[in-house]
Amino acid sequence: GGYRFFGTGGDEADPGTAGPGHALRGVTPERRVAASLAPDPALRDSLRALGFVAAHFVPADGLFRGQSAAATLGDTTPNEALIGPDTAQVVAFDVPGGREHFPASPMGVVAAIRQTFLDADHQARLEQRHADDPRGTPRPPHNESLAALRAVRRGQPVIFVPGGVLMVDRSHHVATELGLDRRVVVASGGEWRRPDLAVRPGSQFIVPLHFPSLPKFPSDDDWEQVDLDTLRHWDWAPENPAVLRRAGAAVSLTTHGLPDRKDFRKRLREAMDRGLSATDALAGLTTEPARQLGLEDRLGTIAAGRPAHLTVVDGDYFDPKSRVEAVWIHGRVHALAADPSPSDKPDDANEDDKARDLRRIARKRVARDPLAGRGALTNPPAVAVRNAVVWTSGADGVLSNAVLVARAGRITAVGAAADIPIPPDALVIDAAGRHVTPGLIDCHSHSMLLGVNEATLPSTAMVRMADVVDSESPNIRLQLAGGLTIANLLHGSANPIGGQNCVIKLRDGAGPEGLRMAGAPPGIKFALGENVKQANWGEKYTSRFPQTRMGVPVFFQNRFLAARNHRAARDAGEIVRRDLELEALAEILDGTRRIHCHSYRQDEVVVFLRTMESLGIRVGTLQHILEGYKVADEIARHGAGASAFADWWGYKYEVIDAIPHAGSLLHERGVEVSFNSDSDDHARRMNLEAAKAVKYGGTAEVDALRFVTLNPARQLGIADRVGSLEPGKDADFVLWSGHPLDSRSVCLETWIDGSRYYDRNRETERSAAMA
Repeated sequence: GGYRFFGTGGDEADPGTAGPGHALRGVTPERRVAASLAPDPALRDSLRALGFVAAHFVPADGLFRGQSAAATLGDTTPNEALIGPDTAQVVAFDVPGGREHFPASPMGVVAAIRQTFLDADHQARLEQRHADDPRGTPRPPHNESLAALRAVRRGQPVIFVPGGVLMVDRSHHVATELGLDRRVVVASGGEWRRPDLAVRPGSQFIVPLHFPSLPKFPSDDDWEQVDLDTLRHWDWAPENPAVLRRAGAAVSLTTHGLPDRKDFRKRLREAMDRGLSATDALAGLTTEPARQLGLEDRLGTIAAGRPAHLTVVDGDYFDPKSRVEAVWIHGRVHALAADPSPSDKPDDANEDDKARDLRRIARKRVARDPLAGRGALTNPPAVAVRNAVVWTSGADGVLSNAVLVARAGRITAVGAAADIPIPPDALVIDAAGRHVTPGLIDCHSHSMLLGVNEATLPSTAMVRMADVVDSESPNIRLQLAGGLTIANLLHGSANPIGGQNCVIKLRDGAGPEGLRMAGAPPGIKFALGENVKQANWGEKYTSRFPQTRMGVPVFFQNRFLAARNHRAARDAGEIVRRDLELEALAEILDGTRRIHCHSYRQDEVVVFLRTMESLGIRVGTLQHILEGYKVADEIARHGAGASAFADWWGYKYEVIDAIPHAGSLLHERGVEVSFNSDSDDHARRMNLEAAKAVKYGGTAEVDALRFVTLNPARQLGIADRVGSLEPGKDADFVLWSGHPLDSRSVCLETWIDGSRYYDRNRETERSAAMA
């Protein structure tokens, strides 16, 4: 089971697991804590001193870490202590170190988790088929790792360890996709930032109480180097348990992550001071963990007939100064002589004056909303822009003294003022002397991502950029300020076949799924050139096929042949393993997934087009295409779009012949051209990238603007909704201070779906609030 490891390197042939199991490193769901459970007496004593009578022991390290176990903390043998031998399967979103083995990126980790569960289901189907017809069907090879995951399908909970709030959101989506209904999430500590993403109906969390401390600096001036997010996290972290409860999540509490376990009750008190009720705190230590682990009949409540598990305190347990006198475990009293409580000094006793001042300011809780300043600034039922110069990027060209009207997120009218009435409930913008364009579109972006490359395999068609969309990136706001409304988030160019793209709208404040543009046709990143053959990666990276340019088309042919065979077997009714890589490639063969191919040299471009034509595939876009002007007729004949750089050249040898006139030359030869950024910075001024086609190539201004509006929309298959200002299309538009291709013009307002997401007039106010 698992992914195939291409190449002949010894490390790839043996990813590091001994004995039978999964092919991927870190995938060890068969590991059982119960098989080697022998709690350290020091650990047992420290937990009892805090009032705990039982603990949940969880395997560490890896992706599929294995099956946890629950045990009481009495002075008994492991057999007597064990009360939950296989309580949950633990799955972590940790990225293993190194670049040699898959997975080595957040998106690769998600893909590996997804594929492993699918493989377990396939293995179960094969074994069931053999059981039903032992003579007629072969017995499938046993896979210990996949067999261990069947317990999940029988109701065993899955504990996800996402590591960050956006991965908490992703874990929910993956679990829903795979039908994992019984899931518990280990809180990252940052859920306060986006409780709307972290919590779903019925969400269950295990919440650590490890709160950050402010750093100490030798000089007061050093505090200027502390960024706002660090201060906000220091301020909000103790409130995280209460935030989760207010959002409706069930919460259990853990000592996990604390540098000193003795601080647990003190940190719990801080969480209660920040809104966690005594009822919820008690439940988080008793009934909730018992319920999450399926041990309600043995732990969590005091009732007749239940085991006598009790905690005795000489006062209120939630007062850290109260002493835990004894714990009862199965009716046996364990008296506690020593008080493990930390110092009675106040929290800020060891902080410097600046830290104490900041803590006092923070406790005023001036900014209660973690999402303050995010989201649509204005969301009127209708909007009308009048007296504007409107660049429609459509058949009507440029309209002077025009009116644009939108309602419910769609354009209803564009034209002369005399012909279009303004609705009485519309927000009216007087744009006299101003210009209006469609929202700008970047056909090649890596800006809003938690990772760009899964570089370990030559084909990573199974990874999805949608799994790593960074909805919290400051680039969203910066690029809105440049009039950008849509970005095509692409995998990097480290492999011949990269990952699946994700088209987003820059709806600031939305989560990863809220940014995605629904209905955008799926695409995938391909690449040619130095990157894919690992030129200049160093001597360590010489085992992955292909290592030469001539090997790249051979690899394409091999993978598409595999995809065809996989599809044929499935269509023939065979029980075929779901292979997410081959399924994505089959979609290309079917014409439902578009190729966006990183390309520089003209010889490779021609070979690539011929290879795809031999497979019956039409390429969607050739990205960058710096030598495309040399083979413009071949590109036009194939029907591929060119998503080009405006004026990048000479930054490495394979682009030595790049020229800034390339986009205009391609356009003149009938190729549909867009300009892309491939840069967080350039994406802030795509209008000026378009202007370079006028400067260097003499392209007409109307056509040049289409390079960043209608043309990329066509290349992405979304031109029926965006890219031009025409009735029926999405109300994505930009208000400019002057001519949109003039370097002196600035973006005044950016609208998406009829809502204003950027207003230059309000930026001074917003910046002051942030300061």
